[in-house]
Amino acid sequence: MILALTGFHPEVAEEDFKRFLKLPPLRDYPGPIADNAAWARSWYAANGRPWLCADFVPALSGGESGIVIGGRRFGGPELGLRFAGVSEAAVVAASAGPEAEAEAAARWADDEPDLYFFLESYASAVVEAMLAEARRRLEPMARLRGLERSAYYCPGYPGWTIADAPGLLELLRSRGPLPGPLETLSSGMLRPKKSQLSAVGFTVPGAPADR
Repeated sequence: MILALTGFHPEVAEEDFKRFLKLPPLRDYPGPIADNAAWARSWYAANGRPWLCADFVPALSGGESGIVIGGRRFGGPELGLRFAGVSEAAVVAASAGPEAEAEAAARWADDEPDLYFFLESYASAVVEAMLAEARRRLEPMARLRGLERSAYYCPGYPGWTIADAPGLLELLRSRGPLPGPLETLSSGMLRPKKSQLSAVGFTVPGAPADR
């Protein structure tokens, strides 16, 4: 793995946390909502174990047939166009870890749905922040390889079926051990559920895009 990160808690912006809570980003937390938000942050800071990893893999845009990453074909026309001209892709896995999921389930079982919702939302925001951190760290590594970032997408986004997640995870596992637990279910969903796979496409500056 060219990147493996554990023991790192990303900064989760308040507006991002509010977005997962379905709250207006510029409005202050009303009443007890502020206490719930502070609790979720505090609990995760003390107990969460987020991690991420990534590695560069040869890639080739397949146009309408998708994209080939590490010899495996993924996606369809939208993904092929989105990754037009790529020569390498960084396959990324990020997870908020199983701890928040277990605690949220316990809060639900204890009839504390508000705390369940706030911790689930915060863990989602952590995953998004970890993916952004991966991109930030990968870009200088790519520049040393003579590449620049051109695309970023995840299985489950429009145009990329979640059914591709097992193949992407298997490809990443073939590059080395993951820093934390992660598996795909038969549906393509991930466990722990507050996890995400992604591909970051890189091109040679000035190279013509595939047609």
